[in-house]
Amino acid sequence: MNINAIIHEQIDWDGTAKAFQLQASQSIGDLWVAFPTDYSGERNAPFYFLDKEYESIYLSKTANCRQIKLSDKNFYQRGEDYIFETKWQRVPTERQSLTYYALYLPEYAIPTEIFVTDTRDANKQFSKNVFRDDEKSRFVIYVECTSKFGQFNFNIYCRFHFDKNIFSTSKYHDNKTVDFYAHHEEWKWLISKDEIEQVEQFFITNHFYQMGDQYNVNQAGAVGPNSSAVNNTFNQLNNSLPADTNYEELANELKELRQALLARASNPKHYTAIGEIAQAEEAAKVKNGAKVINSLLSAGKWALDVAKEIGKDVLAEVIKKQIGT
Repeated sequence: MNINAIIHEQIDWDGTAKAFQLQASQSIGDLWVAFPTDYSGERNAPFYFLDKEYESIYLSKTANCRQIKLSDKNFYQRGEDYIFETKWQRVPTERQSLTYYALYLPEYAIPTEIFVTDTRDANKQFSKNVFRDDEKSRFVIYVECTSKFGQFNFNIYCRFHFDKNIFSTSKYHDNKTVDFYAHHEEWKWLISKDEIEQVEQFFITNHFYQMGDQYNVNQAGAVGPNSSAVNNTFNQLNNSLPADTNYEELANELKELRQALLARASNPKHYTAIGEIAQAEEAAKVKNGAKVINSLLSAGKWALDVAKEIGKDVLAEVIKKQIGT
C-alpha cells in the first residue's frame, strides 16, 4: 500500500505519550507499507516497510522521540478503567493518497470502547482498524486519514483496562471496525457533500442494503449522480460455497496466495488485489463463503491467474466452479 505519511502515537501507563510523523521522501521514493497481517516475519512497527531506509528512519524517530506527560483531560482513570482522549487537526493529506494514524495503547491494555469522530460533528464516526500486536503486547488503533480538502481532522476516545492474563486471547470489535484494506467510505472524499447525499439517497430509494453507514451495491449498472446504464448485461453470481468446503484449507491456500502475490507485486493495483485476497482469507476463517467469492472477484484477473499458477487445489476448484474462470 502506497501512503503519503504515517503518524505514530504511543501512550503508556505512567500517562506519558510520544508522537511523530514519517512522511514520504522524494529522495527515497514512494512510501510502501504492509499491514501486520500481511507477513509473519519480525516487525518493529505497526506496519511492515518495503523499503529498509524508511524502516531505519522510523526506528530512529522512535528512539529519539520526545516523551511528554499527558494532561489530566487527555489521560485519566475512571474506576478500574483508563481513558485516553486526543484531537488531531489539519493532518495533511493528498488527493488519491493516504495518511495513516497508528495509536499504540499501553502494554497489556484491553480496549472496551473506541470512538473516532469528526471534530466538527461528534455524531459522525469514522471507521478504524483495531489490531492486537502480540509482539509488543499492545493493541494498535489505525485511522485512515483521507480528504479531498487536503487536511483531515478527528477526535479519538479510548477506554481500556489492564489485564495481562487474558490479553493474548482478547479481541475488539464494534460497528465501526473494518478489515485491513477495507476503504468503505473512500468514495466520499472524491465528490461534494451534495453529491454524497444524492448517492446515499439513491442507495436508500432503491433498497440496497445498509450496514452502519457502509452502502453496498451488488451488480449495479450505474451508481451516483448523472450516471446511466445502457445495454448492460449481468450474469447472476452464485455467491456461495458448497456445504462441504474445507474452509481451513481454503484459508491456508489464500494465505499462501497472498504471500505469492506480495513477491510478484510491482504496481499499486497489485497491492489493491492483495488486500482483497487478505479479506478473502479472513472471510474463509469465519466460513463466510459469499465474502470469499466477492473478494476473489474484486481481486481481479492477475490474482486469479497467480492462484492457478501456484496450483492450490481447493482455491482452484472455487475459482473454476463458482467464478467460472
